[in-house]
Amino acid sequence: MARTLASRGVEYVFGLPGGEIVAFIDACRRAGMRFVLTGHEASAAWIAQVLGQITGIPGVAVSTLGPGATNLVTGVANAMLDRAPMLAITAQIPESSIATLTHQRLPLNAIFSPVTKASVSVGRGDTAALIDRAMNLAAAPRPGPVHIALASDVALQESADGEPVEAEARRDDDLGEIASHLSAARRPLVLIGLGATPAMAPAIRALIDRLQCPFLVTPKAKGIASEDHPLFLGVASGMAIDRDVVETIQQADLVLAIGFDPVECDKTWFAKTNIVAIDSVSMREGDYHPQEAIGDIVRLASHLQVDAKPWPVDLVAQRRAAMARTPGDGASPLRMIEELRRVFPRDGIVTCDVGSHKLALGQFWRAYEPGTFFMSNGLSGMGFGVPAAIAAQIACPDRAVMVVAGDGGMLMMLHDLTLIREMNLPIVIVVFSDRSLSLIRVSEERKGIAPYGVDFCPPDFASAAQAFGIEAKRAASIEEARNAVDAALAKREPFLVDVPVDYREYYSLV
Repeated sequence: MARTLASRGVEYVFGLPGGEIVAFIDACRRAGMRFVLTGHEASAAWIAQVLGQITGIPGVAVSTLGPGATNLVTGVANAMLDRAPMLAITAQIPESSIATLTHQRLPLNAIFSPVTKASVSVGRGDTAALIDRAMNLAAAPRPGPVHIALASDVALQESADGEPVEAEARRDDDLGEIASHLSAARRPLVLIGLGATPAMAPAIRALIDRLQCPFLVTPKAKGIASEDHPLFLGVASGMAIDRDVVETIQQADLVLAIGFDPVECDKTWFAKTNIVAIDSVSMREGDYHPQEAIGDIVRLASHLQVDAKPWPVDLVAQRRAAMARTPGDGASPLRMIEELRRVFPRDGIVTCDVGSHKLALGQFWRAYEPGTFFMSNGLSGMGFGVPAAIAAQIACPDRAVMVVAGDGGMLMMLHDLTLIREMNLPIVIVVFSDRSLSLIRVSEERKGIAPYGVDFCPPDFASAAQAFGIEAKRAASIEEARNAVDAALAKREPFLVDVPVDYREYYSLV
C-alpha cells in the first residue's frame, strides 16, 4: 500500500495513530512519506483533501479503528460534498477475530459508504492494484473520497486486495445543442462552478472574452476568472446578498454553466432557471435537468464558437451597483475584509471557515487568480479554515497564506496551532470575534426566536496562540488588525490576530 501511494506522488500522510494502524504508518515512513500528526482526525481529513485539490494527487488521511474512524467521518463527508480527492484509510478489528471481538467493532464500510465514492476492505490478492484503482476513482470527475479499511492482522500479511473499485464512465457530447441555445439567446450569463479547476482557467477566460457577456462564479470557483474583470457580477450560491445575485441571474434569458455543481446551492433557483451546461460529469438530479455537453471542459470551452453576446452597458452597470455594499462604521466585518484585501498579495491563498464571516468573505473578497480561495461549501463544516490553510502552506511554501475564521470555528481548531508551530508554517490567522454563533443568531431572530444557545465567552485567542508559541496580537481596531497582518506577512512567521467585529452588520447581508 505505502509503496504504491509513494509511486503515485503522495508525500504526506495525515492523521492520528492507534495500535491497529501503526504497521501501515511505519510502512509509509519506510516508503519515504512523512506522517504528520494532527490534533484531531477531522483536521487530518481536511488537510488531506485540500492538499489533494491543490496538487491533483489525492491526499491521504489515516486513523485507527473505532473512535478514530468515526472522528474521520465529518472530514470525509466534507470531501464528498466539496468534491475533493482523498483516501481515508482506517484500521479495523483483526480479520481473524472480528466475529468474536466486539470491543471497538463498528461496521466501517457501512458507515463510510454513504459519504464516499467507494468503501472497500483490503483482502487477498494484488493490493497495489487496489490502491491504484482507489487513487484513480478519488481523482476522477467529480473528485471525492475513497475509504479503505485495513484489518490490523491483514496489514502484516503479504500483498492483499479487496473489491474492485472502478471510475464512472464518461461521455463526450456534441456541442451543437449548446451552441444553438446560445445563438438564440439575447442575454446569456456565464456561471462558473467548482468543476472548473485552475488548469481550466485560461480556456474559460478565453470563452468569456469571446462571448463578452457577464459572468458569476460560485464560492469554490473564485479566481477562475478574475473578479476585477468589468463583466464580473458577483458570487452565486448562498453567500451574502444572495437575493440580489438571484435577481441578476433572472436578468438573463439563458445561463451557460461551466462546471456548475448544485451542491453549493442552499436554495433551488437553479431548477427553475434556463441552463445549458458544459461539464466533466452530468449534474442532472431531481428537478434539475439542464441541456448538457459532457467531456473535457477545456476542449468543450475551446470549441464552443458563438458570436459575442454583450448585455446593454447600462444593465451591467446597474447589476454591478446592486452588488456593491458600503461598510459600516466601527468594527465592520466588511471593512475588515476590504483592509485585508489591500495588504494581502494578489496571488496569496486565503482559506475561510464557516459562519457569518464566510458569507461576507465569499461574496466580497476579490479573488484574482485560480486556486487562491478555499472554503467548505458543499458540507459547510465549521473548523475547515485552519486545516485548509495548513494544506495550502504545505503545498505552496513560498506563497502567502491567510485564514479568516470566526471565534466559534477557531475554538474548534485550536489544536492545529501545535502543528503550525511544529512545522513553522508562516500562516496568518485572522479571528473575527463577535462572541456569538452569529449566523444562527440572525436566523433565530428572523424566525421570531429570542437568541438562545448561540452566545459564548471566547478565550483571548492572542494569549492562547502565544501559549502555543505563536506570535499574536489582540487588536483594538480594524486599522490595528490590518497593520498587524501587513507586518506579519513581511516577517513570514506564524501569526494570529484577534479582532472584534460587530455582528449586527450581518443582518443587512445574510
